[in-house]
Amino acid sequence: MADWSPEIADPLVHAHVGLLQPIHQRFLLGSDLCGKRRRDSFVEREQLVDALYPEIEKLLLEFFPDATDALVYNHDVFDKDYTGDRTEDQDGNNPGVNANYANLVHNDLNDNSGRVRCRELLTRNLRNFGRTQHYTEEEADAKMSRRFMSINLAKPIETVEQFPFVLCAWPSFADQPYINNYRIYDDRVGETTRFTYRPNHEWYWFPQQKPTEVSMLKCYDSVTDGSVSRWSFHTACVDPTAPADARCRRNVVVRSFVFF
Repeated sequence: MADWSPEIADPLVHAHVGLLQPIHQRFLLGSDLCGKRRRDSFVEREQLVDALYPEIEKLLLEFFPDATDALVYNHDVFDKDYTGDRTEDQDGNNPGVNANYANLVHNDLNDNSGRVRCRELLTRNLRNFGRTQHYTEEEADAKMSRRFMSINLAKPIETVEQFPFVLCAWPSFADQPYINNYRIYDDRVGETTRFTYRPNHEWYWFPQQKPTEVSMLKCYDSVTDGSVSRWSFHTACVDPTAPADARCRRNVVVRSFVFF
C-alpha cells in the first residue's frame, strides 16, 4: 500500500493555531529553557532531564486534574542544522540529535505496545531517562487496571518555519483498519501504527509554532468504550507556503505516561 503524506493545500487541512491556545500560556511558567541559553546548550541531557522533565510532569497534572501521576520518560531533539555530536547513547540517557523528520503519517503506539511500553517502564525502567520506577508486576497490574494515557509534547526551540507538525483528527480515522509497524531494538521490540489514505480524513497543521506554544499528542489511551479518542496520527510535512530559505524545525519532543 502506498504511503501518503497530507498536502498543505488539501481542503481538509486547516490552519488551526487555536488548538494550541489552552496549553501554551501555562507551559514552562517562570523558566526560559529556549530563550536565553545558547543554541547548543539546550540539547544537553542534564538541562532537559533535570529541568524540563519535572516541569512537563507538573503541566500534565495541571492539564489533567483527575490524574494521579505523570511520568516523563524520554525525549528527542530535532535539528537538521545542528553541527555538534549527534551520537545516541542510551546508557547515558542521551537520544542524540535527529537530522531527519518523520514525513510519514503514523502513531507511536498501538493497543499492544501502549501497554507493553508502560509495563517496561514501571517494572524494568527500560529506556527510562526520567524518575526511576520501582513497581512489582502486581503493583504495575494495579496501576494499569485504571485509565492511563501516553502523551507526547512537542515544544519548538525557535519559531517553526519549515517541517511543521500535521495531525489527523479523531474520529475521522477511528473506524478504519490500521497497519502495524515493528521497530526492532537490541533490548525491546516496539510497535507503531500507520494507516491508508481516506478522503474524509480531517487534518490540522500548526504553522509558525512558537517556543511559547506546545502541541500535545495522545499516542495511546487505555479507555476502549468509544467515549474518548484513542490516539492521534501525525507527521511532519513540507510547507509550500514557506520561503525557500525557511529554517528547518528545531524542537524537543517529550514522551510521557499519565495515570488516573
